[in-house]
Amino acid sequence: MTTLIVMAIIFAVLVIGFLWFYFYSRTLAWGESETRRAVLRVLVMVGPIFGMHYNPPRPEPPTISTPGPDHQRETPGRVLPPDDEVRRAP
Repeated sequence: MTTLIVMAIIFAVLVIGFLWFYFYSRTLAWGESETRRAVLRVLVMVGPIFGMHYNPPRPEPPTISTPGPDHQRETPGRVLPPDDEVRRAP
């Protein structure tokens, strides 16, 4: 009976620890921490032993974009009043 209580307490501590880390790992403090960087370095070194290789993300291909036309396209069936005749609600 004592063993069951001890195992239940250990399980509860593990679940609470996991939930704490899950929510903490989604914060900005974890994203910029040195601990996270150290863990990633270890995983990058140990991963190939188990067949997992780190592939850095590919850079975005360079694109050239030009500004659009100066005039606005008019949507059919849409009538807008001129800017000087805009009435304000009293």
